[in-house]
Amino acid sequence: MHRYFVTGTDTDVGKTRVTAALALALKNAGMTPTIVKFVQTGLAPGIPGDAARAGKLAGVRSLELARFEKAADPWSAALAYGAPEVHANELVEAVAHLDNGLVTEGAGGLMVPLNAREHFGNIAVLGAFDTVLTVGLKLGCVNHALLTANQCQQAGIRLVGAVLVERWGPTEEHYRADVERTLQGKVKILGILPFDEDETASVKTGAAIFASLLT
Repeated sequence: MHRYFVTGTDTDVGKTRVTAALALALKNAGMTPTIVKFVQTGLAPGIPGDAARAGKLAGVRSLELARFEKAADPWSAALAYGAPEVHANELVEAVAHLDNGLVTEGAGGLMVPLNAREHFGNIAVLGAFDTVLTVGLKLGCVNHALLTANQCQQAGIRLVGAVLVERWGPTEEHYRADVERTLQGKVKILGILPFDEDETASVKTGAAIFASLLT
């Protein structure tokens, strides 16, 4: 079915770039994928969000389902404006008709709350999405990655693998080796996305990482 959910070990770890790379891989495989951002926070109306950015990088269609201007989790952002909360079942239903490749993006990590009862993990469960974990390479990422993998296992979320992202700059080889060693056997590592200030070039490099998922 090629329906994916991209989550992260934290906020601002490279999820949007990974989302674009996965969508480009689907496009290169002959599909016409759609990128969907379930909830965009921290942007005023009219400013292009993560979905539009990823869609432009991959050259595919993009959709944004909800937006709140406050830079916060969706629940807090909705409360700040007296707006209706978002709910996992409604978000999943909104993308149910999309086929021929779907790449959806969360906000922050798996447990970021949508409302008082639900978090982004509920979307992954209800949508039966294959989940890709974006691991921003920095101190603390191993703990966050393992916690996310454990939560996926407990919730019945199919974690198909992780992409290690040099989000803030090049990392040393011994550090990357340490991360890979500690995750080995617990999280499948699909590949490493090297640091590159050129987002377009980075997305093209990243598309090759997902070849194993498409065969």
